[in-house]
Amino acid sequence: MQTEPEAPPTRKPGKRDVRLWITGTSVSIFGDAALWIALGVWMKDLTGSNGRAGLAFAAYVMPRLGAPFLGLVVDRFRRRPLIALLNFALAAWVCLAFFVHDEQQAWLLYVVLFGIGLGVGMHNAAGSALLTRLVPTDELGRTNALLRTMQEGGMLVAPAVGSALYVSVGPRAVAALEVVTFLVCALCVLAVRVDEPQPGRPDGRLPQELLAGMRHLVRTPRLRAVSIAMGGGLLGFGFIETVIYAVVDQGLHRSAAFVGVLTVAKGIGSVLGGMAGMRVLKRTGPGREGVLTVLGLGMMALGCAVTVLPGVAAALVGVFVMGLGTPGAVVGLYTSVQRHSPAQLQGRVAAAASMLATAPQVLSVATGAALIATVDYRVLLVVMVVLIGASASYLAVRVRGFGDTEEPETVPPGMAEAAAAD
Repeated sequence: MQTEPEAPPTRKPGKRDVRLWITGTSVSIFGDAALWIALGVWMKDLTGSNGRAGLAFAAYVMPRLGAPFLGLVVDRFRRRPLIALLNFALAAWVCLAFFVHDEQQAWLLYVVLFGIGLGVGMHNAAGSALLTRLVPTDELGRTNALLRTMQEGGMLVAPAVGSALYVSVGPRAVAALEVVTFLVCALCVLAVRVDEPQPGRPDGRLPQELLAGMRHLVRTPRLRAVSIAMGGGLLGFGFIETVIYAVVDQGLHRSAAFVGVLTVAKGIGSVLGGMAGMRVLKRTGPGREGVLTVLGLGMMALGCAVTVLPGVAAALVGVFVMGLGTPGAVVGLYTSVQRHSPAQLQGRVAAAASMLATAPQVLSVATGAALIATVDYRVLLVVMVVLIGASASYLAVRVRGFGDTEEPETVPPGMAEAAAAD
């Protein structure tokens, strides 16, 4: 397929449009956080199983494995209307949770989370591409950090709101909240004014089109390095989705609802981490986003190490430090993708990066769920420290070779699919 590079916007988007985009996405993620935490606790209460509760998060992230298909869809439609439609559809999908009454219907919670994960994965890929039309290239890093800070601020409140609704009203109230947040996001996105050219039409070479984003990511050294590091880091960090229940149950001797308290501590760290990320990017300058991922992974490893220590204080400090590092690691990855990918591949490269980062996380969540019944949770925390720390060290070595002012790597017009066909 011969594609032309996307023309620059004929009308420069204003701050109003950026604010609407950030607000809509942040509200949606707030609802997601409240829901998947509540559904994990609901699964624990229905089944009494830490492993099945941990698998709730696996159901949420597993759809990211279909990233090539998600990215191809994103690159074939205008991103703004696609995101709005997705959020309307997800608002309807969440209503399936209203049919869960006892352990016999518990499997529906996995279905709900799988569908939300599928839609959110497409939303993220489309949103990453849309943001390149809303802000100048040199401002992508700081805007991503601001967006992540706003999102983490919402997720700071989400566990408390979700837990309060869960305890006082019931889990269906949390599902109703998620429906509202999806609708609000859709309306905010529809209000954004942005010039988007009509994407090129496919020419029937589906395998080449599916692989174009992955090939670009693999062949671009800085994108390959940051994706490998994030994949390795999340291979370790994925254990936390099951381990956190064991920390609360076996280590702290508290009810499963105390997971919400730890998530609040993590959220506080994430808000501060997002704010710190903006300062780091300002100091390092454009093209050095990998440094932020190194620092983020390092903080995540340190937080896991602290959580090994006994007591509530250690658990709170540990998850706080994990939260401090998470925004930087994520912002470094996706800003690198935005800066060093051609416009016609933005959706596919973002989806491919998400897949390479989250596929190990899905494996880790499933492995943690299988091991938690027989392996001490502290041993799993040590494994997390080793894997995340090694990933940070790998990227730290690679990032030294990336020039401070290196220009984004692009694919000439018409060459995107040709690269995939090599």
